[in-house]
Amino acid sequence: MEIELKLVCEPDAVTAFENKVVPILKAKNIVFDKSSANLYNEYFDTPDEFFGQRKMGFRVRAKNNNFEQTIKTKGNVVGGLHQRPEYNIALKSNTPDLTLFDSDIWAEKLDLEQINKALSGLFLTNFDRTTFLVKNDEFIIEIVFDLGEVRRAQDYLPICEIELELVKGDPSHLYNIAELIVENLPTRLSDVTKAARGYQLLHGSILESKYLPSFLSLEKQDSTEQAFCKMLEIGLRHWQHHQQVYLQTSKLKALTQIREAISLLLQGVALYLPTLQCKELLGLHKDLLKLAQAWAWQEQLQSIHQLRSKKGPFSKRIPKSQNLMNYLMGRREGLLNAFKPQQLCMSTISSNVQLAISRALYEKPWKIQNSGADTPVIKHANGWLSQTWQTVQQSLPSNSKMDDKQYLALEVLLRQSLINGFLLADLFAESRGQFRAPWLDLATGIQELKSLKLLHDSSLDIQVDDRAEFMAWVEDKTHSVIKVMEQSREVAMNADIYW
Repeated sequence: MEIELKLVCEPDAVTAFENKVVPILKAKNIVFDKSSANLYNEYFDTPDEFFGQRKMGFRVRAKNNNFEQTIKTKGNVVGGLHQRPEYNIALKSNTPDLTLFDSDIWAEKLDLEQINKALSGLFLTNFDRTTFLVKNDEFIIEIVFDLGEVRRAQDYLPICEIELELVKGDPSHLYNIAELIVENLPTRLSDVTKAARGYQLLHGSILESKYLPSFLSLEKQDSTEQAFCKMLEIGLRHWQHHQQVYLQTSKLKALTQIREAISLLLQGVALYLPTLQCKELLGLHKDLLKLAQAWAWQEQLQSIHQLRSKKGPFSKRIPKSQNLMNYLMGRREGLLNAFKPQQLCMSTISSNVQLAISRALYEKPWKIQNSGADTPVIKHANGWLSQTWQTVQQSLPSNSKMDDKQYLALEVLLRQSLINGFLLADLFAESRGQFRAPWLDLATGIQELKSLKLLHDSSLDIQVDDRAEFMAWVEDKTHSVIKVMEQSREVAMNADIYW
């Protein structure tokens, strides 16, 4: 069984590791051996993708004129910790032969001779590997730095990653070493294998942003721990995917989803913390607060995108004014230059939080410090949902209209309530109905008000032909949005709760 953590790094990671991390390891009496090699790998599959369909990888590796074929089965990836069965067989040439593997590795009865005949090379990986074997009396860990590319014909994707594989000892030591690395090198946790990137090239697919589902999938019998871990897993997976999307495509939509993932994780940890309280989750909550603040600028970016959209609520006015579009474009570029999202994705705080989530999923530190983890989550759900819903309702006046400032002040509470609903409403699938819809409409309205506020606050910087007419349009549009929101608020306030 292969147990490893995978980090994406910068091209100079080996030098930085030797200069910054190796001295720390030596001070801890951890010894290491260093070696280097070039690895050339060809991945094989059948025309119907026998391996790809099963989330397996099959390759032949050439190293110093020696050949080896490897099967990696699907295994399990939880929070970035890869646990995959791996099987290796030496070969006399670069021609694969599945019949050489022990028959016990296959989960089904197969005609291996027939599959052998159908195999063909799909893509290549070629990279320089620098290996540090670090060890003491408690563990042996192989730290490898791979620098090269995944290639299919003329298309390629870069390989620039660190793999920490456990050879001996407890996986907690992997996290200890990984924490040292992310404290000293720009990195990010990754759940994408080299084979997965090769299949991406094979299919000519481009990574795309995607929304979270409507609700977190839960079972009524799920324990508090199980529900909490599902939240951590979906939040971290969504975050990692959109980091990959942005760094590979520079699509700004991915940044919105990164912030969505961080907001989900922050509120999810806050919700469960009183029940699963332990110092590790307290530290994680504190760091998530800092990280959410570091991404707060993305709200402006989202408003700019909404204003510039040719399909959005402002499409009849803003995109037709070149001066406005130029202003918004300049403001967008100013935000990107100031906050450098590429660096933020590879920052120490970002990587530390991701590692802390991954470690919590593996170690479950709350088990040692309290006994609430095994309680069915549905026993908490009614109280949790009622508390946040009542807090939101108390912030909404029942007998008077609300203005834009009141709605904008409501945003944080409303967002927390909606996230709690996302996390728990699947426990009440039979009764939840359309309760959520008007509250989501209010959240959409608040986003439009924020976009209009950006225009209003920037009015002196914007070059428009008739400033008075433009400001009147902003005011009229604001009133129009609030009118629709008031209708949604009435529906929301009168809806019957489902829990």
